[in-house]
Amino acid sequence: MGLQNFEEYQVCAITVGVVGDLCRALEDKILPYCDGVMTQLLKDLSSNQLHRSVKPPIFSCFGDIALAIGENFEKYLIYAMPMLQSAADLSAHATAADDEMLDYTNQLRNGILEAYSGILQGFKSSPKTQLLVPYAPHILQFLDALYNGKDMDDSVMKTAIGVLGDLADTLGVHAGPLINQSTSSKQFLDECLSSDDPLVKESADWARIAISRAVSG
Repeated sequence: MGLQNFEEYQVCAITVGVVGDLCRALEDKILPYCDGVMTQLLKDLSSNQLHRSVKPPIFSCFGDIALAIGENFEKYLIYAMPMLQSAADLSAHATAADDEMLDYTNQLRNGILEAYSGILQGFKSSPKTQLLVPYAPHILQFLDALYNGKDMDDSVMKTAIGVLGDLADTLGVHAGPLINQSTSSKQFLDECLSSDDPLVKESADWARIAISRAVSG
């Protein structure tokens, strides 16, 4: 019921957070409930009544669900990925009029990136990883746009470089040529490797290894 509560948006946001917690605790035992949960989350995102603050945790929740149920997330890809792509395009090119709007934009970016990360990790080592290959160019375009926008906070930077590593790690040789063609992946990685933030640097170190494996084939 909490997921349907548009008017009390704090209740809706808290409920989304609880769903994420349940996914982490139950893992694939959450599977029987996923149709109902995903249907409601997708309905929430499509609603004009939904408070904008609930969108980032909903996107993050996609990632939690995908991590919990792995390749069983396949049937939700055709619904979740277009929504993520649309939100990614808007958030990458958003012009923040003030600090509050920039904070929200970065929260939205982080939620989208956490969804991509969870989906990529959820499909790792599955025979169905090729289902994600068609989405890889758009994910890389999103990362390029974020890097070129120069208004990411450290949290987004850490998640973004992690997603680049997840893409390389999950898709392997399929990701290598795409990463090589990316306009800014190398500069983005280099910048993260030299970051003062130890969490950004740690993510970048891992991404460098995954990318190296993917590119060398």
